[in-house]
Amino acid sequence: MLLPVESKQIAYCSYNENESVLHVYYHTGEIIAFPSINKFEFQAIIEATNRYDTLMNITQKGHELTSFRVEWQSMNADTWQNI
Repeated sequence: MLLPVESKQIAYCSYNENESVLHVYYHTGEIIAFPSINKFEFQAIIEATNRYDTLMNITQKGHELTSFRVEWQSMNADTWQNI
């Protein structure tokens, strides 16, 4: 599930509960993966009135990150399932 963030920089985020990884999708096409995010932290983002601020608070807690660039705007549904 892609969760809209409504930010000038970030378009969406998504969460892989099996791997505890939060993916942040930037308008530039870059995707950053934040491992070790628990489902309660992602639930806080879902429920937040300001998702951007909540996302920033959670991701800036010293999590390692992996960055990769894709053109997510052109990805099909099968590709999204694998992220």
